[in-house]
Amino acid sequence: MKRFEYEDACIKCSLCVTACPVYRVDPQFPGPKALGPDWYRRHQAGEVTAMEHVSDCTFCQLCENACPVDVPIAHLIAEHKHFASESPRLALRDYLLTHPQWLAMAPSLVKVPKQLGIPLGISASTQWPVPSPIQRANRHRYRLRRQQASPMPQVGIFVDCFTRGFDSETFAAASAVLRELGYATVALPVTSHCCGAAAYASGLLREAERSARRTYRAIRRVSAGLEAVVTLNATCDDTLRVEWPRYFGLELVTPIVPFVDFVLDKASPGFFEQLRRGSGDEVVYTHATCRSKVARGEGSLFALMERASDRAPEILAISCCGAAGSYAFKAEHTKVARALGGHATEVMGAPGVILTDSGTCAIHLQELTGSETLHPARWLQAQLQRQAVKQ
Repeated sequence: MKRFEYEDACIKCSLCVTACPVYRVDPQFPGPKALGPDWYRRHQAGEVTAMEHVSDCTFCQLCENACPVDVPIAHLIAEHKHFASESPRLALRDYLLTHPQWLAMAPSLVKVPKQLGIPLGISASTQWPVPSPIQRANRHRYRLRRQQASPMPQVGIFVDCFTRGFDSETFAAASAVLRELGYATVALPVTSHCCGAAAYASGLLREAERSARRTYRAIRRVSAGLEAVVTLNATCDDTLRVEWPRYFGLELVTPIVPFVDFVLDKASPGFFEQLRRGSGDEVVYTHATCRSKVARGEGSLFALMERASDRAPEILAISCCGAAGSYAFKAEHTKVARALGGHATEVMGAPGVILTDSGTCAIHLQELTGSETLHPARWLQAQLQRQAVKQ
């Protein structure tokens, strides 16, 4: 196991347990303290047998956020998962799910009947992503769009695996919004790569580092001269900004900025006035993903919607929605994933649109609540288009 800063500093306060969303809904889950620092100390004394249910951790990192002494609890659990024994079929499934860049290159694979995935441990009830009608036509844009001379300042958009394979509309919307702010955009990386987040969350640590290094090299080759690398997905953002330098020694020279934060920083008052004129009467709920909560709290997305909408937004008052990347797609996690996401319907006072910066969170919440769930870039672009029609 890697040596982490403060890995042995646990004071057994159990604040991580109270913050853990899985512990609240799954009575069999031992909790982050037992699976993280407690097990780590035993491992340092020679224990190599993994505890039962260690793989039920979603790697949301809310436990780390709650820890008063900065123990890297979720990362200790990820190391712990490395020692879990799995049947060959589940090991194969997990290996495939922790390489989302492969699915991004062949998104039509999700059209295979779900029953064929049951022997591999794939959930038959969780909603899978579906490529949009224009996805096939737009896929080539990620391969061919390279940095070109432009009179406008340029930013790169980090195209995460979900966006690359299933949601080109979000990439197009983000590009349109950034152009409205005066920036030309390029897609990064040019070819399909994964930042390593999916593999790390499942305990495939060497594969996570290999993926991270490949993606780092691919971005570094083409990012010179860019003002920023703008991320669309909170998990990838936190991976690039925090985990790459802290755990892999990889740090891009170009600043990495979440899309929402970039818009908040660069947009003029006139831009927000234009958005407010285009906004409707619908209730807007904001759902900051777990990794976004850990990195920036609830504030950024809510602040953006406060400035962009005529009607005050509402925070969707749940912690983890249960999607957690590939977590909800695994058969053994379906019940927990649906229990976590099901709280959303209980806290929504009225029907409305949910905004979140994670593709898997979006399809999971839309399935469970029946409410339209969008990336904030899609919502912003829609308001700009609506105002243009009004004029």
